[in-house]
Amino acid sequence: LRKTILTLAVQGKLVPQDPNDEPALALLEKIATHKANLAKAGKFRGAPSVRPIANNEADFEIPENWCWVRFGDIMINRDGERIPVSKEERATKAKLYDYYGASGVIDKIDGYLFDKPLLLISEDGANLINRSTPIAFIARGKYWVNNHAHVLDGISEDFLRFIELHINAINIEKYVTGSAQPKMNQAKMNSIPIALPPLAEQRRIVAKVEQLMALVDEL
Repeated sequence: LRKTILTLAVQGKLVPQDPNDEPALALLEKIATHKANLAKAGKFRGAPSVRPIANNEADFEIPENWCWVRFGDIMINRDGERIPVSKEERATKAKLYDYYGASGVIDKIDGYLFDKPLLLISEDGANLINRSTPIAFIARGKYWVNNHAHVLDGISEDFLRFIELHINAINIEKYVTGSAQPKMNQAKMNSIPIALPPLAEQRRIVAKVEQLMALVDEL
């Protein structure tokens, strides 16, 4: 039931479309402007332009005001700011801030690298294949991230919450390399096609999913 809810959500079948919503193509322009502003401030490297991909590269049909894009084109990657700290070294530190790994908080540490909501996505580990826990999750507050989780920023927290939902809904096995040690590197992750709704619909989808998942919890 959870899987069905997530699948309907990312295919545009969970909530009705509103013709008054600003289309997803307008959101792409805002993302491009956001990336250009970060580039001017020296906080982003790469091309700021964001272009939709052809529908024939897509996995399913989407509503008219949605568009298909590559993950890497709409996200701000902050992997370069991660710093791993060994278990032995962490044992000597005060336990003040959450220390994130591939599957969430694995320890606490005396410092932090990030101080805003960001999307973390597992980079390696068996969970990429067996999906026993979500591979995408939002980190909040002040926290540290090691090199086993990708760190992604975006145009807003609402946007990050939809991307979190999207990544947890889709099958990513073809973007994972290795069997003994599964890994999804940055290049593979950036190539994932994302079915992007208008921002207003993203908020409605996330709210509906949370409502339905709460009902599933009761069941």
